[in-house]
Amino acid sequence: MCPFPRKNFSTKPPKKGVYTHCKGIAAHRFSKRLKNPLQQCLTACALSAGILLGGCDKQTGPTPDVVRIDAAASIAHVIEEMSDAIQHDLNITIAVNSGGSGTLAQQIIHGNQTDLFISADTLWMDQLSKQGLIDTTTRTNLAGNRLVLVALTDSKLHPQSLTELSEDRYQPIAIGDPAYVPAGRYAIQAFQSHNLDSENNLNLAQAPSVRAALSFLLTGQCPVALVYLSDAQKTDEIQVLLTINPNHHDPIRYPAAILKDAPNPKHAQRLLDWLKSNRAQSTFHAAGFIDPQDLNH
Repeated sequence: MCPFPRKNFSTKPPKKGVYTHCKGIAAHRFSKRLKNPLQQCLTACALSAGILLGGCDKQTGPTPDVVRIDAAASIAHVIEEMSDAIQHDLNITIAVNSGGSGTLAQQIIHGNQTDLFISADTLWMDQLSKQGLIDTTTRTNLAGNRLVLVALTDSKLHPQSLTELSEDRYQPIAIGDPAYVPAGRYAIQAFQSHNLDSENNLNLAQAPSVRAALSFLLTGQCPVALVYLSDAQKTDEIQVLLTINPNHHDPIRYPAAILKDAPNPKHAQRLLDWLKSNRAQSTFHAAGFIDPQDLNH
């Protein structure tokens, strides 16, 4: 029996905080019993001081050289891979929180503090802009992408068009949840351009991010998936069956902007400028992204 029943596109938000990173003191570091009374006293004082200082740090925000980034899952891993170069060139440490663009935007709307937001579409960046949450003067497009249909390398499926996806052998089809994941919305647009929909002829397995959709394929839960070209190039376990005509969906751009209440706006601007440099752009291109100016519409 198919593990993914037919359903309409979900608008139910993911559980709050599902992508939020948590920090805390590892208690096991202090689990070793201290026999010396003086050592016990000094240790207790040190721990108390640490707790007090930790509370002060929480109120005053991150250290000056740390930039917090909320980035779409499809591009976050590339930015994390550049962390050493960023540290070397800018003396900046990055803390990346990744997930679906919509989920990250909702977290920001509900008060999650970050310095830089990188979305996989313009829609969610526009939402933050309308609510006055981003510094619009810093908004820029970092990269572009393509939408592709993929399968495992040993798959015998070879569709000539998206219209063939209505056949049972292609289903369920893994996509990002269109309510929160731009890749999922692009997929729906492509389906609709071929008169396909979940109510009549498609069985869709909706994932909380485009990378999670890819995992549905890799774990054998789905025979095909609609993901970004950059995701397809990251592993040799999959093959590209079709490159979707970009005229059948909105252009795939990755806008970035600094938040108005960013804890560290100065370093965030330095980082954003660096991400637009030739060095960073060459890394994006090597990972399968394209120049946003190369998009034809």
